[in-house]
Amino acid sequence: MFGRPESEAKMFKSYLKYFFTAKGAHSLHSPFVYQFYTEVMKRSRYFNDSAIREIRKELIRNKSEIELLDLGAGSRKNTESKRSVSEIAKVSGIRSKYGRLLARMVEFYQLKSSVELGTSLGLGTSYLALASFENKVVTLEGAPEVLKIAEANFKKLGLPNVHTISGNFYDNLEDSLVNGELLDLVYIDGNHTYQATMDYFNFYLSHTHDDSFIIIDDIHWSEEMERAWEEILDSPAIHVSMDLFRMGIVCKKSTQAKQHFVLRF
Repeated sequence: MFGRPESEAKMFKSYLKYFFTAKGAHSLHSPFVYQFYTEVMKRSRYFNDSAIREIRKELIRNKSEIELLDLGAGSRKNTESKRSVSEIAKVSGIRSKYGRLLARMVEFYQLKSSVELGTSLGLGTSYLALASFENKVVTLEGAPEVLKIAEANFKKLGLPNVHTISGNFYDNLEDSLVNGELLDLVYIDGNHTYQATMDYFNFYLSHTHDDSFIIIDDIHWSEEMERAWEEILDSPAIHVSMDLFRMGIVCKKSTQAKQHFVLRF
């Protein structure tokens, strides 16, 4: 399922720990997290994502191979420079329930500015953008051929609020900022290494406000990612953190006591 046997064992162990510690609404004593859980997480399925799911099906049927310039930690399943669009969609494409969660966050909190590191084929980007055309989404992708397909998908969906940036993330972090404004949401889903994740987190930490969401994808993907996640949790700037297993969500919320939640999703 996750590639190398040691990776499978590590992921399974992490999931077991998550499964036995995850909590539901009844155990949430933070008003903010209770509202997030009941109004956003549990209602994320109500977002109409039929158009995005159709595009995902088309991508999975697409067996053509493209050059994949991988500037990050790579894929567990394939280390070749060329991969089929179908495989990328299956391995890297965001699952619908997590996509709907992103969309509901944009809708419920009326978010206006989002940055995504790791466009891939554009499915996650589409959830962020389709939820509200008032949400300006800047998305960065290191593989030009992959980005071309994503841009075609944005055109199919009629998303005027997506701005794409091609190239190495480090070279384009400053350009990802929307008119110099503080961002409402940052979604880090690329270059799954400890150092890169911490560098991106620390950069965007200074470009977000007290109510912003910073989302780290694949927090249990490897020991490096778990190390980065633990360090993010320890950051004095972060007061609210939520572990959904596939992704972690943190907020500054400086007026609240520091709390960490493992949420059943």
